[in-house]
Amino acid sequence: MFDKRLMKMAPETRPWIIASVLLQWVALMANIVFIITTGLVAQAFLESTITTNSIGTLGLVVAATMVIRTFCLTQAQRAGVKAANLAKRKVRTEVYNKLVNLGPSYSEAVSTAEAVQICVEGTEQLEGYFGAYLPQFFYALLAPLTLFACLAPLCLPAAVALLVCVPLIPLSIVAVQKIAKRVMGNYWGSYINLGETFLENLQGLTTLKIFQADSARHQQMNEESERFRKATMKLLSMQLNSVTVMDLFAYGGAAVGMIIAALQFASGTVPFFAAFAVVFLAAEFFLPLRALGSFFHTAMGGMAVADKIFRILEIPDPVHGSRAIDPKYASLTCHNLTYSYDGERLVLDHVDFEASTSSFIGIVGEAGRANPRLLQFSAAGFQATKAWSR
Repeated sequence: MFDKRLMKMAPETRPWIIASVLLQWVALMANIVFIITTGLVAQAFLESTITTNSIGTLGLVVAATMVIRTFCLTQAQRAGVKAANLAKRKVRTEVYNKLVNLGPSYSEAVSTAEAVQICVEGTEQLEGYFGAYLPQFFYALLAPLTLFACLAPLCLPAAVALLVCVPLIPLSIVAVQKIAKRVMGNYWGSYINLGETFLENLQGLTTLKIFQADSARHQQMNEESERFRKATMKLLSMQLNSVTVMDLFAYGGAAVGMIIAALQFASGTVPFFAAFAVVFLAAEFFLPLRALGSFFHTAMGGMAVADKIFRILEIPDPVHGSRAIDPKYASLTCHNLTYSYDGERLVLDHVDFEASTSSFIGIVGEAGRANPRLLQFSAAGFQATKAWSR
């Protein structure tokens, strides 16, 4: 449910993620102390044994726990934001350095629109992954165990029932994970295709106007936009259905624990404060996992982008020579230069040319024969399909 490659890429985020988890756990412990103390005071009130000291103690506990919870939750959020910012900066730097190493030939492996979308919108998707999902993932594992340890001595049947119901939410997340990954992949594919089409049309707008082909491109853009809209609606529908199922498990499981605690109290098996604590802490068993489910759908965007990020990072760097050439004696000779965009149709077919030092050469030819590409080869911007040069 999380991408180990992203964690390895940004190891500096780990201390902030751990800090966020621990701060949330401290806030949970403060809430447990507050609920149990309130239950004890309420029981003393019902039994007419309440004293001024009890009321004073409750006031101090309420004030202390409110301060602790507010501080811990605020700092936990800040730690998550810090982790997200570090991760975004690291990923953007890695992708930028890779594109710089590839040089102009980067467009052979990834389109300009996709590179821009990944570096901008794509890395923003990682904010939810590192800042919210990962801290919540580990906290959601820790919180139910902590609550069980605290409530089991008070009302064991209710604590066991709550703990047994907890895995239902992770199981629902796992059940929709494959569907969510496929839907999110389709969403990002439509998004990138729309961006590529828009950029291509914008760059060729003058040519489209000259050949009166702009209306056809306009229709194509409308079709791409409609596909993206449908992909977005399908994604939102899947998320809504998943959230509905998680809500059913969360509130249904909490209700089971509350009913058992009420029955135990009615039969005289547990005291009032124990039943009070179970009733008011039952939801805490499920809320962390419920929040994890919500963050999961946000994080799926980051994990979908991660596949595209690593596809760029795994592109082999071009091979460059290690010998320095004196510009005064530099010359260029190419023989049998061949190039194809799609691997089938040749746009440069067995081209031979020579360029001596300080010469001024013009390249002419019919349109569509990759004349500008020949200049890019001369500047070592692209790799030929077949060539011999020196």
